[in-house]
Amino acid sequence: MFCKERNLPCPSPATITRIISGDPEKMRIFPEHISHFGKITKANRQKVLRKPKDLKPEYPGHLIALDTIEKFINGTRRYVITFEDIYTRSAFAWATKSHASKAAEEFFELCLKVFPYSFNFLWALTDNGSEFKKHFSERLKELHLTHCHTYPKTPKMNAHVERFNRTIQDDWIDWRIADLADPDKFNHALMDYLIFYNTRRVHFAFQNKLSPAQFMLQWQAKQPIILNMPQESRIGWGHTTARFSFLGLV
Repeated sequence: MFCKERNLPCPSPATITRIISGDPEKMRIFPEHISHFGKITKANRQKVLRKPKDLKPEYPGHLIALDTIEKFINGTRRYVITFEDIYTRSAFAWATKSHASKAAEEFFELCLKVFPYSFNFLWALTDNGSEFKKHFSERLKELHLTHCHTYPKTPKMNAHVERFNRTIQDDWIDWRIADLADPDKFNHALMDYLIFYNTRRVHFAFQNKLSPAQFMLQWQAKQPIILNMPQESRIGWGHTTARFSFLGLV
């Protein structure tokens, strides 16, 4: 309208997109902070790494994603933290009363013990929730993992784990919502569903023919290094036997 009223040539949508893309901050306007003296100061904004557009997992553990499901039960909040390995679609979940980063760190430690290829973890994708800051982020740094974030209010950037969130709610959580009042009881029962999900439930990503565990075993059988390993070392690394035992495969 401004250009039309003044008979000025209007830039095309492609030109506008190129100008915005070329700006380091994408021309976003950040909120300003007003001090108690009434002075406007620039708000501190922590820069975080965003997920690269060309990042595609090439092996188990290459890219993992985490998220949180929030539920209300009897006027109190309960949280279910979820995990998915994008390459194999293996997924886990754990209920907790806390939304703190310490709870997310403790859940991640469980994932390290349970997932057969946790020694391959390289990229971790989360949203910008506070539970994935501080203790959780520090733990990723200790393990030399690259922590990338989605853009605010952009759940499609973490679509795989969001799909798992929907599935686990439709299939299990919403049917056992009352048990969330006692997370220990809830988690104990949740293990049976997770074993079913990872070992028996076929996935669309595998043409509805394989479960995540079956896909992992097929992938593993194709790796030439496995053939040169002793028998006790052929299934992964470290605590792998216990991990596959959790999945019901040994």
